[in-house]
Amino acid sequence: MAEVSPLRNSFLFLFIAGVLVVLATRSPAYSEQIVIDSVGQFGFAHALMEKGEYERAVAEFERFIHFFPGDRNSPKARFLIGVCYLKDRRFEQARDVFFNIVNAESDGPLSGQALLLIGESYYQQGLFEEAEHYFSQIIEKYEHVDFKNHAAYRLAWTMMKEGRWQDASRIFSRVEKESFFYDSSIKLAEQCLEGGGLPNKRPLYAGILAGLVPGMGHAYVGRYRDSSVAFILNGFFIWAAIESFHKDHYALGSILTVLEAGWYTGNIYSAVNGAHKYNRKVRDDFMGTLTDRFDVGLFASGNNAMGLSLTLRF
Repeated sequence: MAEVSPLRNSFLFLFIAGVLVVLATRSPAYSEQIVIDSVGQFGFAHALMEKGEYERAVAEFERFIHFFPGDRNSPKARFLIGVCYLKDRRFEQARDVFFNIVNAESDGPLSGQALLLIGESYYQQGLFEEAEHYFSQIIEKYEHVDFKNHAAYRLAWTMMKEGRWQDASRIFSRVEKESFFYDSSIKLAEQCLEGGGLPNKRPLYAGILAGLVPGMGHAYVGRYRDSSVAFILNGFFIWAAIESFHKDHYALGSILTVLEAGWYTGNIYSAVNGAHKYNRKVRDDFMGTLTDRFDVGLFASGNNAMGLSLTLRF
């Protein structure tokens, strides 16, 4: 039996050792472990939120809460999940988060901010009656000056959206001198009085005119093309129905009468709706010239307390 030379054994040993070294250095599964720490995880989630990647940020905040449920930043992470939903215009989900915070700690430090952002979610959604309820609740419930000024400023904007100019002017005047919004509020209180003098059309009057003469209600609100169409269409059906009855075509006349009743009613409804649209456009055009200097952002301060940052728009 042939003997294996010592030199060959040495080469074989070196080859096997080299392969093991390469595998050990190239395979991260054996050589590295990913360690998640609370500071890094929270910072990563917050950075995603700041970049506008709200869906990813929500996932990372939830991961933070899962791995570090007892961390002092866990309540903050839950709160910021709601902020991400709000910024992503997922209003229902945002409100679910904020309501849970309010219910869990009705007098806690995050409760007032959660209530403010519940109102803000309704404001952004265009549900002004609901928004007014929560802003008013903050003014009545909380003694914190900043909260009251924030809520008063937003409540006044809500009233302007509803065309309640006098009420809005009165609320703007309640914003205190120490507030960031004081100068803006003084100016807006005066501009609200101008808003109260904007031209508007009376929906009831438009409906009455449309009922007297089809198309006249549309002319009253400046929709002359619609006015012509309504007058001609209704006039045609009225004439056709009368002619049918004169020629003893009672079945056809009855059908045309029913159709005309629908067109006539629609003409009244359209005129009333046109008056509302006219008033809304005049109000929106005027408000487009006003400056809303309020934007709520949330930040983690150096002592890990939540606060409100105010972005002033110029």
